[in-house]
Amino acid sequence: MTHSSTSSLATGRRLRAGLALSGAALALIALAGCAPAGDSASSATPTPSVSATPTPTASATSTAEPTESAPPAPVAEGTAVDKTCDSILTADDVYALNPNYSVDPGYAPSSDTAVTATTYNGVSCGWINQSSGEVIEVSLALPNETLTNALKDAALANGDIVPTYGTAPEVEGYFSQSASTAQVFTNGYWVAVASPGMVEPGDAERIVGTVLGNL
Repeated sequence: MTHSSTSSLATGRRLRAGLALSGAALALIALAGCAPAGDSASSATPTPSVSATPTPTASATSTAEPTESAPPAPVAEGTAVDKTCDSILTADDVYALNPNYSVDPGYAPSSDTAVTATTYNGVSCGWINQSSGEVIEVSLALPNETLTNALKDAALANGDIVPTYGTAPEVEGYFSQSASTAQVFTNGYWVAVASPGMVEPGDAERIVGTVLGNL
């Protein structure tokens, strides 16, 4: 009987110890289940990002630089000529060239060179053949560089260079058969001789030489 009583007591103590251990384990599990929500990575609320408001940039007002205007194009001009028809070809000069010629009393510039010369402050003179009525026009002008270049270009475009009117570069001569006109540039002067009877450079050579000698 004594043995049975001792065994029963031992068994009871083991059961209580087991129950006590079970209760402690349950308490630990309960505490673990009550952890703060902030400690769980899965329940963390993301921090909202702050969008920065862009600072408006001041728009610089650009002032346009003034544009330099191009210089005006050179203008064709002529200086007034201080020569008269009597000094360009004197009466003696005309008689020596051809005694049948005399001053044309009703002369008016008609050739292109004569009209151009008078347009640019030059002079133009006419002598008429008493037999045939043919008129020789002699024109003289003092063109500026712009006008001189234009006249030379036109003379070369419509004719040929003539070396017999004088020595280059002091004298530049041209002859146009189609216009029956001889032209010479020398010492700033422009001399033009026009007549329907001239068909080659030599026809104007004596007149050109005489005029150049009077300048």
